[in-house]
Amino acid sequence: MNAGHILDALEMIDDQYILEARDRNSLTSVKKSRSMRRALILAAVITALLSLCGFAAYKFGWFDPWLQEPSASPTETVQSAIESQIHKDYTIGVRVRKIRIDENETARVAAMYTGSELAAERGWTDEYLAGHFVVVWAEYDVEYDHTKTFLDDGYTQQYFYLTQDVETGQWTIIDNTSPNTGAAAPDA
Repeated sequence: MNAGHILDALEMIDDQYILEARDRNSLTSVKKSRSMRRALILAAVITALLSLCGFAAYKFGWFDPWLQEPSASPTETVQSAIESQIHKDYTIGVRVRKIRIDENETARVAAMYTGSELAAERGWTDEYLAGHFVVVWAEYDVEYDHTKTFLDDGYTQQYFYLTQDVETGQWTIIDNTSPNTGAAAPDA
């Protein structure tokens, strides 16, 4: 087949079919353009919703990071974190009762972390845990504005888990937990 045959074959095609093909091509590109626009709008809506959900979670206390001032003393770090709760817009009042290092809980939790995958992920060697990890027991009273948060208030007992920065000597809270409600305070 040569160019002459191709041109002859194209001349036999009715103009109506050529116009329809051209219209379909432009219609397809319009549909692709609309589809792309819809995808971008959907992505923007999802991003906005996720941002709003994150903001709401923070405002309602679902994400409640401890505001703390790392200190050379683990008990001072915990005290600063508890007292900083007053700076949150949903906290009405805070009163610290007791704060102290719990040697038994420190030994128990350090033994639990020793050689674990979690310790390895966090870069904690057994030697690091032995000298730079501590558990602090705290008792305090807190009052929340329940129109702004669902958090329970009143008398609170918590364990705070702290690690020490080897270079600066500063202690930082890495986690906290509340014991069972029936649990008594650890022995002094």
